[in-house]
Amino acid sequence: MAATLASYLSRPMTPPAPEVVEAIARGPIDPDQALPRDALDRLLDPAPVDAETGWCVLPGGVHYAAVRTAMPRVSAEMVDWWFDWHPRDPIRYRLWFPGAHEDVRFRPPAHPGAKPFWGAVHHPVEDVGLGMSHLRISFLKPTGLGFTTDALDDPRVATIVGGLVGDDRRRAQHTLMVHVFLAADDGLVQRSRFWIGAALRPYLPGPVADLAAGVLNRAPVRRRLLPGRAARAMAEHCAAEYANLAALLPELHREHA
Repeated sequence: MAATLASYLSRPMTPPAPEVVEAIARGPIDPDQALPRDALDRLLDPAPVDAETGWCVLPGGVHYAAVRTAMPRVSAEMVDWWFDWHPRDPIRYRLWFPGAHEDVRFRPPAHPGAKPFWGAVHHPVEDVGLGMSHLRISFLKPTGLGFTTDALDDPRVATIVGGLVGDDRRRAQHTLMVHVFLAADDGLVQRSRFWIGAALRPYLPGPVADLAAGVLNRAPVRRRLLPGRAARAMAEHCAAEYANLAALLPELHREHA
């Protein structure tokens, strides 16, 4: 299987749709167009929202990125399979975004959930446009992210993937990441949202982490800690990796599921 998967690494990346590239290149959106963190349920409604793709820095210093990705011929089953399958072997992660995705380690969920990745922790090594980072992504069920429902019975919603992102080297959590996959006539439409710096919290015992989080989650701290182009870099990276995944996933699922 490794030799077969290696062939994917030499394929040209499938680029994002021109309108996605143009929206990101246009510059920062008005922060009023950004989806508030407490309005995640709005992503479950297929009706258009302000700035389906865009990026900005919010008044509190949080960097916000939004990307819409069309995924023709992709199903919810494929997405759920992918997020359980790819972190189990670094080559699977690298073929997703050759050159930017370098390595990954995986801790499976302690208890099985309705989705195979609920409760899993991925440790990817990747460059999202700011240099190679050793990340930690703790995947959660939707209600753990801030949705009022897990949406498993909503026919409009194919699946939801999201979690809290942090840095293994710096020993701290920093970002809320959400991907909502909506049903479409020819496959899925993905809505991705990142609130970078909205969840600053060290990887320490609970009471200590709670105290530190209260100090860290302030605008002056975020402005000091976050790179100035974090929002745009995240939008560009997300657009690139999911456009490529949309092209690869039907074939990968057919050959390896």
